[in-house]
Amino acid sequence: MKPDQNPNWFANNPLERLNNEKDNAAFVAERLSDPNSRIMPLWRGDPLVAGGKAGFLSAAALAEFPKDAAVVFLGLRENIAYFGVDASSAQMAETAPFADIGEYMAIRAAASIISRDDLAIIGHARWLFEWHRKHRHCAVCGALTDAIAGGAKRVCPDCETQHFPRSDPVAIVLALHDNHCLLGRGPHFPPGFLSALAGFVEAGETPEEAAKREIFEEAGVTLTDVRYQFSQPWPFPSSLMIGFLADAADKTLTLDTDEIEEAKWISLNDIRALLNGEERDGVFLPPQFTIARQLIERWAE
Repeated sequence: MKPDQNPNWFANNPLERLNNEKDNAAFVAERLSDPNSRIMPLWRGDPLVAGGKAGFLSAAALAEFPKDAAVVFLGLRENIAYFGVDASSAQMAETAPFADIGEYMAIRAAASIISRDDLAIIGHARWLFEWHRKHRHCAVCGALTDAIAGGAKRVCPDCETQHFPRSDPVAIVLALHDNHCLLGRGPHFPPGFLSALAGFVEAGETPEEAAKREIFEEAGVTLTDVRYQFSQPWPFPSSLMIGFLADAADKTLTLDTDEIEEAKWISLNDIRALLNGEERDGVFLPPQFTIARQLIERWAE
């Protein structure tokens, strides 16, 4: 893989995005009536999976969803329009629409089954639905807003403020020292499940500054030579993970136990053994679809 290629799941979306600034209501309506258009239904954020593949349906299937089901335009691939439809408005029903042809699979589980291209499309849809669900009111005047431009933005009918989907930047860092890397876990992870340390970028802060601050706050480690590697859209619900490798001044650890329950330095030889499926002191690495795993693999290579 070339250095400039992004190895991460949810990245490399194959769809061509259109200009969200212009009013494309007529275009969206036209494509929704096109039998070649494809829709991806999501039930409470999870995609329809059928036959081991993403369960894309024809646009005609929209007639089977509740009339208030949210629909978002995702983009074009080979001039075929792709949409997401939120099946969650049917949550009072015993089953979601089209559950009989497959299953609405937890997106983290689906990541190991469906193609990366399809996962990137699904992640985009999930991201938009979460944003629409949480941002119905104008942040300026409090009025209910309207979704327009195929769901790419919301507009306040009272003060005319435009609102766009947000991304929450997160710096995630694999700290290195003397052929070891630092892995840790918060209290919400099971024992032995270790990952790279991460934290949100704060106001007025660069991702590199956030990387240094977070690792020092969480583990008491001073970083030098913070090196950007790649990024990952992370639709849980709306983070942009910004991945770094960084050198540590030493291996002394002072953990913030409210944030980090366990952390340890692991040797390169042990990391390579873990990547080969061997056991090492009850340590489990993050799954392949995470940026933490990709950082570990890049270092190990």
